[in-house]
Amino acid sequence: MQWQGGQYHNLKDFFAFPITEEKLRYSPHAQILIKDLNEASVCELMEKKDILLHTPYHSYDTVVRFFNEAALDSDVTHIYTTVYRLAKDSKIGHALLNAARNGKKVFVFVELKARFDEDNNIQWAKRLAKEGVQISYGIPKIKVHAKIALVIRSNRYYGLLSTGNLNENTAKQYTDHSLLTVDQEILQELHSLFSFLSLNRRKNAEDKIDFKQLLVAHFNLYDYFIKLIDFEISEAQHGRKALIRIKLNNLEEESLINKLYEASQSGVKVELIVLGICRLVAGKEGLSENIRVKRIVGRYLEHSRIFNFFHSGDNLLYLGSSDWMHRNIFHRVEVCFPISNKDHKEEILHYLEIQNNDDLSATWILCDGQNGKIESGAGISSQEAILHYLQNKQVG
Repeated sequence: MQWQGGQYHNLKDFFAFPITEEKLRYSPHAQILIKDLNEASVCELMEKKDILLHTPYHSYDTVVRFFNEAALDSDVTHIYTTVYRLAKDSKIGHALLNAARNGKKVFVFVELKARFDEDNNIQWAKRLAKEGVQISYGIPKIKVHAKIALVIRSNRYYGLLSTGNLNENTAKQYTDHSLLTVDQEILQELHSLFSFLSLNRRKNAEDKIDFKQLLVAHFNLYDYFIKLIDFEISEAQHGRKALIRIKLNNLEEESLINKLYEASQSGVKVELIVLGICRLVAGKEGLSENIRVKRIVGRYLEHSRIFNFFHSGDNLLYLGSSDWMHRNIFHRVEVCFPISNKDHKEEILHYLEIQNNDDLSATWILCDGQNGKIESGAGISSQEAILHYLQNKQVG
């Protein structure tokens, strides 16, 4: 790659930044494979148990296989997915082409307003449409940022819900979580959402989907997060344990920030991990004494969104695509999904605990907006610790 002055560059160009000194490179590590997939297809394994992936620690090949197998499986009749940032030579895109050629009914919602990827998305939309894929291009004044897919196989739903783009290239660099599930209640709601997306219309009296499991921006996401914070406030006011732990890329939405301030003032402990924009002021007397915010910068870009509410010990847990920004909450279609499987919940909570204990690659975001060194003495780099945790768990 040639780097020239005066040429416009996208931040993603840094992925190809030339590293000439070996000492500046990270040592390679093998991605974790889902061992049970050696003896079964993805759908067959999903029938036995939901699959929870933590990329890039886990290999993204499982997601690619999900699409490739669906394209070839004679029992699969329909495939639905959203496209926000496909890889340029996307394996998932090619799987969708093959599915259409094999007679599957394929629906793809392509978001043309994906910043810096508009041209690539247009080109993929044209290629898919040429093979007979039903393409929906957008909703006026609303961006579809959800990371979801649905397969209908033998009149049964198989679904993928993720915090990150369906992109095998960025999956090597961004930390994200993907759930492959056959929970029919969740997936019926996902099917309803795809039906809404296929109609290309704004929310109106006809667009009332009663989501019970999924939190969907443009429908119920905002109100439900307010409800969950209010529950923690009530618990704290009654002298019971109250805890909110949230990990985001950006925290900017004013009313949600004010709600977290209210929670802090009521005695709720609030632990936040925010990668980028953070308008919340943590640790300020009379406002946010019970809130702490940290930022983690390491080998991988921290991209996942995690929402954990103690909820009288139930530890309600959601993963999803939505940051707490005004645009995400009110002007996008985002999807957050529950993690209810006991083992998966334990895994995510431990993942979050490791990050909350990071004192090597993390810094506090102080009330004056500056970074503050964490001096716990724990000596934990969360990304390395998470890799070791997941490797040991796989062996076990």
